[in-house]
Amino acid sequence: MRLLQRSAAGDFSLTQVRDDAIPPYAILSHTWGADAEEVTFDDLTNGTGKDKPGYEKIWFCGEQAALDGLKYFWIDTCCINKANKAELSKALNSMFRWYRNATRYYVYLLDVSTAKRKASGQFSDFTWEPSFRGSRWFT
Repeated sequence: MRLLQRSAAGDFSLTQVRDDAIPPYAILSHTWGADAEEVTFDDLTNGTGKDKPGYEKIWFCGEQAALDGLKYFWIDTCCINKANKAELSKALNSMFRWYRNATRYYVYLLDVSTAKRKASGQFSDFTWEPSFRGSRWFT
């Protein structure tokens, strides 16, 4: 299993862990953007991808994991080398176990808002439930 590790400075790096030595980790569920928007395994190994919209998900997950006392986290878009067909096949067969064994489980809902603006530009109370129920994550 490959995990992302957050450094004290807030940077991320990929680390390979043995199946018998997997540390506590968080896992992120999210909706995928267009291929060009998601940060991939290649982006992380090449040090690129910070300018992609999908980087916000990685940052969110790393920050939340740190707040929960976790150094490691897993996100499907970038922790799996999809160009390696054997690795991809193994990952698909292992994914249920990876979700089940996660210490924390986060959901990133880009299309859910907890606030709305009034015409005056001020924020007002907004019930998040209708936005949540209409999220693309459920489709």
